[in-house]
Amino acid sequence: MKIRKYIGTVMATLLLISCGGSAEKKTATPTTDGVVRVTTYDSQKFDADMYQAKEGLVKIEYLLDGFQSHTLVIEGMEDDFKLEVGDEKTALGEIELKAGRYILYCDIAGHRTSGMEAKLLVS
Repeated sequence: MKIRKYIGTVMATLLLISCGGSAEKKTATPTTDGVVRVTTYDSQKFDADMYQAKEGLVKIEYLLDGFQSHTLVIEGMEDDFKLEVGDEKTALGEIELKAGRYILYCDIAGHRTSGMEAKLLVS
């Protein structure tokens, strides 16, 4: 009986680890060339929870590591900025931003609620 309980606990732990059960938040390291690089995966996640940029003209490179199409928009600026990846694995865009906090997300139905949302801190 104890062995079954132990095996069940081990299996549950492995399942959580393999499904990304970590609550660790990741901030992308600013690049030396000033380009904000956002990588997206088929798991409907970004490579970081927060990105950083300097105030002014912000260049964003959107990279697809997988096959599923995704978009990248800035909350409240959806008409001004939108990048799409899918058949093309890389998209590049730029937008003028003032210092502040912004939300990046994928606007394909269901993707944002699945976790495709991150912060952009502009200083």
